[in-house]
Amino acid sequence: MEGIKIDLKDRRILEELDKNPNIYLSELAKKVGISRQVAEYRINKLLSQKTVYSFYTIIDTGRLGYSTFRAHLRLKNVSEEAYSKFAKELFTEYPVMWVAFISGSFDIIVDIFAKNTTEFEEVFFKILQKNKEIIQSYETLVIIGMDLYTYNYFIDSRRERKKITIHRNVEKYNLDDTDKKILQQIKHNSRIAYEVIGKKMGLSRNTIKNRIRKLEEKKIVAGYKAIIDFSHFNKQSFKVFIKYNNSKIEQESSLLEFIKQRKGILASLKLLGKWNLDIEIHTENVKELQQFIIDLRNKFEIIEDYEIIQIIEDYGIDFYPKSLSF
Repeated sequence: MEGIKIDLKDRRILEELDKNPNIYLSELAKKVGISRQVAEYRINKLLSQKTVYSFYTIIDTGRLGYSTFRAHLRLKNVSEEAYSKFAKELFTEYPVMWVAFISGSFDIIVDIFAKNTTEFEEVFFKILQKNKEIIQSYETLVIIGMDLYTYNYFIDSRRERKKITIHRNVEKYNLDDTDKKILQQIKHNSRIAYEVIGKKMGLSRNTIKNRIRKLEEKKIVAGYKAIIDFSHFNKQSFKVFIKYNNSKIEQESSLLEFIKQRKGILASLKLLGKWNLDIEIHTENVKELQQFIIDLRNKFEIIEDYEIIQIIEDYGIDFYPKSLSF
């Protein structure tokens, strides 16, 4: 991209941040072979040019009693300005994890948090009623699990790809007001210092540290991740929706393991509804994507059908919308 320069030192920094987004600056500098001041400058540069969107805390709302519902929306023929306004309102006015403008049979993907199907129905009905002049049709699914993977390709790295799993049916916990406020402080900046949070909340550094450690132990904080804009690496973002041949369901675990090992895959989501699996992948072009699909279909008979969509614009991600804190 014009004006965006990412050299080998930047890639080495991104590689270390991929391994550990919360690595101390001094340790990062030592691993990359630069000074602490240069490390800080380069991270700030990556943030300011939006190569790194942010350092996210992966908060598992499944452990707080929430399920995640997905809606694929087909919009009517309205202006680009109306599309954009609608997508931004979805992200800011509702308990939404992610909103994106896409190509394919639908125009918008929106992932919505709700405690049950009744609550989801109420939220979704409000969206439909308020935007009936824009929404033409829709389909809904349930997300029953999400795996987020380390990137592993900023440099020639052969390390094992790790994953963070969220949104499973698991033991549920209640949070007090202090924990809720802490999560709001760290959700978009996992690198924020304990003392900074403590100062904002009128608590000691150790209190904040111990609270976050307990949230990690309960896996409410499932992990941390630097979210990257891969257009800065001349890559495009796609989703591949897969429908299973249920007579070959025993292949699912092998399919998921294969996906985990494939560089360029950001996430895989297990779905309930029209599709069984959603794979988010970054490739340099459609040809590379198509080769991935061919390899996948040749290897796994469980794949009965699939659909490819391109993510055109990402309107944001929030693993713990503010509305869930009240």
